Amino acid sequence: MDFKLGLNQNLKLSLTLEMKLSIDILKMNLKELKDYLENESIENPNIEVIYPKLIDSKNTVSENYLENIGQVSESLVSYLIEQVSYLKIKKEVKLVLEYLINNLDERGYLEYDILTLKSSSGFKSTIFKEALNILHTLEPFGVGAIDLIDCLKIQLKNKGIFNSILIDILEKNLNEIADKNFEKIALERAISLEEVKRYIEIIKSLNPKPARGFYVNKNTKYIIPDLIIKRDKNNIIIDLNEGEIPKIRLKTEVVSFKDKNKVLMLERAIGKRQQTLLKVGKYILNYQKDFILMNKTLKTLKIKDVAFELGLHESTVSRAIKDKFIKIDNRIETLKKYIVLDNKSEKIKKEILEIIENEDRKNPLSDNKILEMLLKKNFLIKRRTVAKYREELGIASIRKRKK
Repeated sequence: MDFKLGLNQNLKLSLTLEMKLSIDILKMNLKELKDYLENESIENPNIEVIYPKLIDSKNTVSENYLENIGQVSESLVSYLIEQVSYLKIKKEVKLVLEYLINNLDERGYLEYDILTLKSSSGFKSTIFKEALNILHTLEPFGVGAIDLIDCLKIQLKNKGIFNSILIDILEKNLNEIADKNFEKIALERAISLEEVKRYIEIIKSLNPKPARGFYVNKNTKYIIPDLIIKRDKNNIIIDLNEGEIPKIRLKTEVVSFKDKNKVLMLERAIGKRQQTLLKVGKYILNYQKDFILMNKTLKTLKIKDVAFELGLHESTVSRAIKDKFIKIDNRIETLKKYIVLDNKSEKIKKEILEIIENEDRKNPLSDNKILEMLLKKNFLIKRRTVAKYREELGIASIRKRKK
């Protein structure tokens, strides 16, 4: 074979492999990138992964990463994530499950109400609901509840016990159970004291704190934000989450050309990912700055518009925002949330959210009533659209909202 021809073929193959690697790494979120590089270091002992946040100003390790992994493996989060890993579910559902798991408190309950979590997550209502239902089937049963009654009901459902009288006692008579006022419970339902005691024994067998016995580390986050947004008066500052960006290096100087080339390709791919992500993220978030600073309606912004303004291909922008997370204040949101195909729907959703937040919880508003209020404000839509937007916001029906 001609030497020059062979060299050109090898060079072309190398460029093709590097291009594919760069594309793959751009699509990864930070957690996926970390996992990918860890696997690379396992397959090739000459490659070492370094985490900048673990190194202090004196260049000494300030946190033992391996010890931290060992500690997390015994945590509630790790226990639940492991169960999720065995499930054959869509990637979007898995992401929401991880998001929900990382928003559990020390009891195993959700830290925030469903509406807040749904609004902050940026995920579709159907995906969010599917993930929540799956969370309620994971062990220890009762995790992912919004309150004590919900926790106990989840456990009963998983045990195949869902007696209507038992549920009614749970919802209305916890105080009587605590005060041992069994007669009142019996009289209210015209049942015997023996039946009441049987129901109470079932309730006492349930665990009010499903996280009990597990290590709950609130600093452990499996969804890692790629970008950090800080407020600065009437402006926002957008930076990469540098402390979480893994770097790689060769453990020894004497290594093969193949290993050196692999590390160089990885370094360039990671660098390109960071450069593209920051460029795209800055444009999108600055474009939607009024929403971030003043909670105004998100403006129409399409991927093709971002691509045109930044001189990038649409596929590059799509990969850059795919499964990427941002941290604003104490919230973690998806970057994709800020891509809006039509801001008219966003305005209507915001209006629906305000209407429902101000409703009388004892007499919540029906979709028809919400429609009437919207029509008075010149939002010309149909009742089924109100129901659709309400569900996308993660807001329950009138019957479930009634207190």
